[in-house]
Amino acid sequence: MPAVPAFLLTLLLATGATPPRPLPFSERAPDEARVERVLRSLSLRDKVGQLLLAYPQVGKDTPVEVGGVLFVGGTLRKPDAAKERIRSSRERARVPPFFAVDIEGGGFNRLSRHAALKELPLARDLASLEDAQVEDWGRRVGEAMRQVGLNMNLAPVFDVAPSGHMFRNGRAFSGESEVVQRKATAFARGLSRAGVVSIGKHFPGYGDLDADSDHVHALADWSQERVRREASAFRAADQFLGGVMMSNIVYTAFGPAPAILEPSLVSLAHEGGGLSVTDDVAIQALATHLGTTREEVVRRAFLAGNDLILTTEPPDWSGGLDYFGILTELVGTDPERLGRLDAAVRRVLRLKDRMGLLDGR
Repeated sequence: MPAVPAFLLTLLLATGATPPRPLPFSERAPDEARVERVLRSLSLRDKVGQLLLAYPQVGKDTPVEVGGVLFVGGTLRKPDAAKERIRSSRERARVPPFFAVDIEGGGFNRLSRHAALKELPLARDLASLEDAQVEDWGRRVGEAMRQVGLNMNLAPVFDVAPSGHMFRNGRAFSGESEVVQRKATAFARGLSRAGVVSIGKHFPGYGDLDADSDHVHALADWSQERVRREASAFRAADQFLGGVMMSNIVYTAFGPAPAILEPSLVSLAHEGGGLSVTDDVAIQALATHLGTTREEVVRRAFLAGNDLILTTEPPDWSGGLDYFGILTELVGTDPERLGRLDAAVRRVLRLKDRMGLLDGR
């Protein structure tokens, strides 16, 4: 499908209209020749940038080098300002970025001021609706996102939670795997219909754990069989997911590292055919619990095989980590690491091509 001409896209965003709905990524196969052509054109720094999903950068006029821009916190309180920021970022990017947000429902709604989403239910409440109604809510979320220029939703939640943290806060659809599969898949399908890609979370599953892994060292002392059973909820929706977000939980049957740093679990995530996205690597608690530095967490996230490294820090913020420097130095000229980098960037570009972001290249 042809890309929307730049002048028309600018006009649509300026007037608040929703851009023409693209063919759902779930119905497009990547153009492998185009993906390889774009990959060959990228420098080492360009490739490293494609691995980063980061908070909007500080510089308003400098090139946008990251693979994705993350809108959280107060960045969407003024939709018109966010829309302009996205338009400007798109124009300054060599490779069109993902523009991501996390909209699950209820209080977990970055666009709660949008008229169509003010009554968006919690996932727990969505589960009481018919599948078609859940899909319609997903479509409405996707259309509201696209009015602002957003194209990636870090949702829905596929955790099967009969009790525990995800049950108490209502972020889980259900404690029954079959219900989670149906409802979360319906929500993701609706987002896809609206031209938005979903990233399911928190792979391979939060289950009934009480701990909040954003703040404490969470352990799942489960068998490998149970971990794979929890992960099966995601597999039902692979067609409608661009990938999964890895959890910060340690699954002891697979090793001592959190899922985002555990190569065997990242490989399991890749079996779905999509991206492996980290949870926030900027969280100091993660490094503290591991007895290491945040820089080392970034290195280990890459070495584990992740495709997108998520950070709530701007990539050019003087008070944050030098993500480009850390990863460029890590990869260097090592053939194995260069191959790992190319494999990750190739997966990122394939998804972007399926979304129509590489059309005309």
